[in-house]
Amino acid sequence: MEGVSSVPKEVVVDVFGNFACFTKPYAKVERVSYDVPTPSACRGILEAIYCKPVEFYYQIKRIEVMKPVRYFSMKRNEVYQKSADANPIVVDEKRTQRNTVYLRDVYYRIHADIVKFPTCDSRVTEASLQAQFNRRINNGKCFHQPFFGMKECMAFFSPPDENVHPIKESRNLGIMLYDNFDIRTIVPLNTKTHEGKICRTFFDAVMQNGTIVVPEYDSGEVWKIDVQSVV
Repeated sequence: MEGVSSVPKEVVVDVFGNFACFTKPYAKVERVSYDVPTPSACRGILEAIYCKPVEFYYQIKRIEVMKPVRYFSMKRNEVYQKSADANPIVVDEKRTQRNTVYLRDVYYRIHADIVKFPTCDSRVTEASLQAQFNRRINNGKCFHQPFFGMKECMAFFSPPDENVHPIKESRNLGIMLYDNFDIRTIVPLNTKTHEGKICRTFFDAVMQNGTIVVPEYDSGEVWKIDVQSVV
C-alpha cells in the first residue's frame, strides 16, 4: 500500500482456552461457530494485547490450529431486544433461550505483521513495536482480557511453544469472514452519532496440515462489500 512502510515485522503468539465461538454471519440468532478463528477475531486478540491505532495495524498472515476441531452446544438465556439509548431493558421481561454451537479446548498460533501507518512518527520503528509486543507477551500483559469471538470465551496467551505443532488435517473451510472494517483506517466508527461505514470482507479459507494462509487485505483474494448503511 502506498505510503506504508515496506518492512513490516512479524509477531507470533500462542492463544488457547476452554471455549470459542467465531459466529458465522448468517447464524446470528442461534449462533454457530466457524471451525477456526476468523482474521478479524485474531486481530482483536492481538489488539487486546498491544494496540496503538494511530501508529500501526495488524495484518494477519497465518493461523495455525494446534488442537483438533471439536464442538459442543449449549442453551443460554439472552436478551432478544436491541438496547435503546433512552429506555432501559428489563432483562426478566425481554429474555429467551437460544442455542449456541461452540468450539471447545482450543489452541491456535497467530502469525501477523505489524504495519505502520504513513502518518506514524518516523522515529517509531517496526522493530521497536515488535519488541514491545514481545515484552508484553513474555510478561503476560494486555490492555483487556482477550477473547475467542465472545467475551464469555476467554483467551489466554503465551510465547510460541516450539514443542507444540499444528494438527495434520487439511480441509476446505469455505467462504469465511475476513473483517467487518477496513483494517487500514484509523478513523473510529462513531455509533452514537450513527456515523461510519462498514466494509465487510470475505475470503476462501483453506486449511493445509493445520495451517490457514490469510491473504493480504489489498489482495484480490479478499472480496470487499461496502455497506453504506450506518450502525
